[in-house]
This record gives sequence, C-alpha cells and structure tokens, in this order.
Amino acid sequence: MELRKATAKECAKLCGIFNRKNIDYILPEDILEDYLKDRLYVVVENEKVLAIASLVPEPKYNYTAIKRLCICNKKNQGKGIAHFVIQELIKIVDDKIGATPWDNNFGMRHLLESEGFKLEYKFNIYWCFYSKMIK
Repeated sequence: MELRKATAKECAKLCGIFNRKNIDYILPEDILEDYLKDRLYVVVENEKVLAIASLVPEPKYNYTAIKRLCICNKKNQGKGIAHFVIQELIKIVDDKIGATPWDNNFGMRHLLESEGFKLEYKFNIYWCFYSKMIK
C-alpha cells in the first residue's frame, strides 16, 4: 500500500463514484477542489484506489485538517487502511493535525484516539474536534 497524491484520472473516477454513492459528507465538487488545490491523497495497492483523504490547511486555527477520509469499498473496511492513512498523513504535517468527525461517528473517533489524537471540544451536538501535535 502507498499513500500519494491523486492523479487527474483518479480524481475524475472518484468524483463519479462519490456522485453515485450519495455520501453527504463527501461531495464530488469537494474532491475536485481538493485535487485542484493539490491536497487530495489516495491509498493505492495493485493500481486500485482503496481509500481517499485530503489534508486541508486551516490557517485561521493553526492546524491542518484531515478531511474526507473514506475507504472506497466496504469490503476493504476493517483491514487497517484508515490507520495507515492517518499514520502517513501525520508524516506530511509539520505542526498540528486535526479532524472534525461527527459526534456519533464512534468508529472514527476511536480511530483518532488510538492514533494519539485528543478530543479538544465539541462544536455542537453534531461535530467534535480532535487534534494531535506533531514533533
């Protein structure tokens, strides 16, 4: 497995996939914007995209956010791919990395905590903020 920046061809395919999946937190236009701003990453194995994620700078809050982390096929869930994504993204960030999962997304919250992220606060009844200092 390797984490790398997405290619134009992969971006186009991902936009089509997520348009059909109707996942309300990952919109095709967000994937395209992340690609155009050079912040869309894919996890690839044997030339197949297994997962996506974006690293979005949040200069107003002094951290880089993990956004749109998603395993592309349910049959690949539970294989440690999300852990791999987070561990590789951490290597890219210099200072502080964060994520804003839904409050009821206990799987993602557990994943973040297992990777050393700390719950800083809850925005409201829907969102919470986790962060981890790097170096």
